Amino acid sequence: MTNDEFLTVQEAADFLKTTKAYVYKLKYTRQLPSYKPLGGKVFFKKSELESLFENSRIPTQTELTDKAVELLNNRSRV
Repeated sequence: MTNDEFLTVQEAADFLKTTKAYVYKLKYTRQLPSYKPLGGKVFFKKSELESLFENSRIPTQTELTDKAVELLNNRSRV
């Protein structure tokens, strides 16, 4: 189930634990999807901000090593 709640710039900054200026920077560099109904205030979907976190996970060294071993083992079977 997704959370389709819309957040203001300040609420988005609070959610991301950053500043409004940084949220605006991410918006204008198109790293954050945003909504501006009728050319008015800027809003962000909470579910999309959550996805930003989920999709930007940095794997541990162990995970990278395991993945490399898996790829090398699969490659040697071909």
